[in-house]
Amino acid sequence: MTDQAAIQDLILQNALKELVVDYWRDVDANDATRALEYYTEDCVYLMCGHRMEGRAAIGAYYEYRRRRGTPRLVRHLVANLRARAAGADRGVVEGSMVVYADDGRPVLPSAPPILVADISADCVRGIDTKWRFQLFKIVPLFQGGADMLVPPAA
Repeated sequence: MTDQAAIQDLILQNALKELVVDYWRDVDANDATRALEYYTEDCVYLMCGHRMEGRAAIGAYYEYRRRRGTPRLVRHLVANLRARAAGADRGVVEGSMVVYADDGRPVLPSAPPILVADISADCVRGIDTKWRFQLFKIVPLFQGGADMLVPPAA
């Protein structure tokens, strides 16, 4: 690999990892108000066995979270992120995620995480040069503690 190719590879890896980190920061700190900007129109979000297809379904899930009347404190911690190209304007990110969450306002009592999961995302760079998730998967490995907020039955 040439120096220029190595630099381009690092730029791609950084952009894809940043996409994942920025998305979860929006979900945690901004109540997911920009979450849909991170997805393609034809996206699929697979969350612990729940399937949401398209931005409208994902938007409905986050709207449900916001309107349930009980504040939710959540932190999605992502680690061990690996990113690679998967073709022209396509990339894949894989990693681990630990989720701490419960209903209420800070400071809440310390408790074990409610989820430890593998995550993976198939990403596409749009004509506007922005990377977005076409497929995002959360596969649980350990689960317990406070209840997870899952999409309401359709």
